[in-house]
Amino acid sequence: RPTRRIMVMSIFLASFLFGVLGLLGIFFSKSRSCSTFFGMLKITGFFSALLGSTALIFASLFLVASFIIYDSCQILNVVTNDFEPFVGEKVAPGANAVFNDTNLAVAFNVTDKIDFQSILDEGLSQIENINITSSFELVFEPLRDIQSMISSMSDSALGAFNQVSSSNSTTCPFTDVYTKATMLEPWDLDRSGGYTPYIIRDNYGSATSYGRSGSEDSGAYLDRIYNKAGTCSANACCIVTNANLLPTTCISNPLDDCDYGDDCVYSCLALKDAIVEGHAVFLSLYDRESAMSADLGVICPNTTSCPTNDFTTYSNLTLVAQLENYKTKISSTRDSLVSLASTSVGEAMNEIEDFLCNMNVSFVERRYTSVKNNICGESFLGVEKLMWSLWALGISLELIAILSHVLSVRLSDSRSEKYQSDLEDQGNALVRADIY
Repeated sequence: RPTRRIMVMSIFLASFLFGVLGLLGIFFSKSRSCSTFFGMLKITGFFSALLGSTALIFASLFLVASFIIYDSCQILNVVTNDFEPFVGEKVAPGANAVFNDTNLAVAFNVTDKIDFQSILDEGLSQIENINITSSFELVFEPLRDIQSMISSMSDSALGAFNQVSSSNSTTCPFTDVYTKATMLEPWDLDRSGGYTPYIIRDNYGSATSYGRSGSEDSGAYLDRIYNKAGTCSANACCIVTNANLLPTTCISNPLDDCDYGDDCVYSCLALKDAIVEGHAVFLSLYDRESAMSADLGVICPNTTSCPTNDFTTYSNLTLVAQLENYKTKISSTRDSLVSLASTSVGEAMNEIEDFLCNMNVSFVERRYTSVKNNICGESFLGVEKLMWSLWALGISLELIAILSHVLSVRLSDSRSEKYQSDLEDQGNALVRADIY
């Protein structure tokens, strides 16, 4: 660029100097002593014509160069918009990607094969955001509802049992109300006294203790405490035996307690049998309830192991325990999957990211744009300005050359006429002098 500037400025400077010389030749052409300046006028015309022609030639060359640069820039714009007509459909995607700020991996559809990170990240993100505890609550909640239903299996039997055990009639003053716990151990029921308020049959006219007798079970216990003595139905032979021997006389009043005699009616016997049978039904339902609860595992009854021995043939864990174990394994699996990002898969993802980064060649388009702007912008404008300057300079120098030629011819004729006139004046003067 400095060399071009020096050459161009030299042409302009030389033209300026010859123009100055031409002006000096014009101003001093009438003087004989300044004939040298008159000659410079011709020299100015000659070199103006020479430099003007040179400037016009260079202007023409720059005009051609400007057309070439402009057309080249237009061709580059057309080519870079779509390379397919010029390089073919196989190479065009890559070439277009370079100039469209597109990753080459995307242009050649490579990301579909290697970019499994987004799919994995999406899956891991969904897994990481899953609340496993709340999800399993959707399973545990119905199981708790089932447990509530199981726990109510013996409630109906218990209710029916209490209706009988608390009937409290005149002949059968039973007032006991049981719970599930006291149904299993009825001797633990809180009663007002330590003995029954009525005489027990075949107990020699005595009440019986509410305490447990030896190792009797709950059924035998209930059979004992509700085995009330009968009552006499008429003035007949019905008495309470007080010894192993039957009395010699048998006289009684109606409604007296009795445990012997043809007229002794045992009105509470049916209630006692219903209580014992209801207790047996309750225990059967309660055993099933406990076994189902033990196998389900929502609660673990104290009366059995969890799970039951029959259930251990399938699993050593209750159903709820199996779900809890499954939940723990799923949580562990989730944590393992989430940690993949920092393990070997994570390292593979880093390698893929490096590969994708290396396939990003957008810098080519940026550098191309920079070079194109320099050529099609600054250089083209510089050539265009220089061309117009050379055209103006060439035309101006040619005009100066023409003007110098015209002036030199006319001034040459004027100087000849004046010179002859001066010679004639001198000759005439000499003649006169000689004459005189």
